[in-house]
Amino acid sequence: MRALHSIDADRIRRTYTTVLGEARISRPDLHSVEQRADLARILHGQIQLLLEVLEGRTSQFHGETRATADHVASRARKVLTVEDPAAARDPEHLHDMAILTRSLLALCELPTLPPPGPQTPVAHCIP
Repeated sequence: MRALHSIDADRIRRTYTTVLGEARISRPDLHSVEQRADLARILHGQIQLLLEVLEGRTSQFHGETRATADHVASRARKVLTVEDPAAARDPEHLHDMAILTRSLLALCELPTLPPPGPQTPVAHCIP
C-alpha cells in the first residue's frame, strides 16, 4: 500500500488543471495529439498511484464517503483498463481522466474520522 505522503499532490493538481483549466476560465485548447497523449499517459499513472492509496484507506471511510470512494475506485479501475491509445487521447476521455484524478486526490486527502456513534434523537437534545 502506498502512503499519501509519497504522492506529489501539487504535481497531480497541475496535471489535471492543465486539462480542466483554472477556475472561472474556459477549458484549455489541447489541439496537439502529442500533448494529449502525454497528458493521458501522465494521468493514467497518477490514477494508478492514487487508486492504490485510496484502496488502502477505503476501510477508514464510512457512510456516503465510503460509497463515494467505492464508486470513484470502480470508475478508476475501468479507466485503467482502456487499452486503446486513441481513446486515451480523445479530448473527452482526457477530460474524464482529469476529473477522476481530481476526485481520487480529494478522497485521498480527506482526514479519517472515527465511525459515527449512536445517533441521539433530536427530541432529547431540546431542553
